[in-house]
Amino acid sequence: MVIIIDMQNDFCKPDGTMYVGPRVAETLTNIRRLLERARPLAIPIVYVQSLRNAASPEIAVYGMNPYVMEGTWGSRIDDEIKPNPGDHLVAKRTHDCFHETTMDTLLTRLGAEPFTHNIMVCGVNTATCVYHAVIGFHIRHYNVYLPTDCTASRGETPGLMVLALLDRPAYNFNVTLTASEIIEFEPTEKLSSADLTPQHRAT
Repeated sequence: MVIIIDMQNDFCKPDGTMYVGPRVAETLTNIRRLLERARPLAIPIVYVQSLRNAASPEIAVYGMNPYVMEGTWGSRIDDEIKPNPGDHLVAKRTHDCFHETTMDTLLTRLGAEPFTHNIMVCGVNTATCVYHAVIGFHIRHYNVYLPTDCTASRGETPGLMVLALLDRPAYNFNVTLTASEIIEFEPTEKLSSADLTPQHRAT
C-alpha cells in the first residue's frame, strides 16, 4: 500500500503559502514514477489531504497564517500526481493522519493487517506530517518503508534529523529507510494488498 502525504499546492507550488522548496519538484517526479509502477499491480493508493478552516486551532488560537484552507486551490493535490478513480482519500485536520480520520477504518476495509502488511509512506513535510504518519503506522505494528527520495522538508536539517531518528533501534525493527528505484512491487493474492520488498536499506 502506498500512502501519499500532503502533496498539495500550498506545499508543492512556488506560490503556495507553505512552499517546501525546490526539492519538492524532484519528490513529485519520484512519487509519480512509483505510482506508474504500483497502479498496474492494483496496489492500493491512499492520498492524505490536510485541510484547515478559520476555526482550526493553528489559525484561530495560535495565529498562524491560513494554509491548505478547505475548498481552495492551495488545498488541492498537485495535478502531477492527482488521484485516479479507485484511489482512496483520507482528510485530516492535524499533522496526524490517524487522529479523528477514516484511516483506521480504511485500513481494515482494505484488509491491511498489522505485522504482515507493508506500508510505503511518501510526501511532505518529512519532519512533520510524514514523520507523524510513519510513527502512526509504526506503533500500529505495520511494516513501514520510507523512500527518502519521495519526501521533502522545508529546510534540510529537520528532515535529516528525522531520518536519523527513524534509523535508530527504537524504530528500525519495522521502519525501513530506502530509495524508490530499488523498491519492487508484487501483487498478493488479495488485490487490496501488496508486498513491497526493498532490496536493501538506503539513506
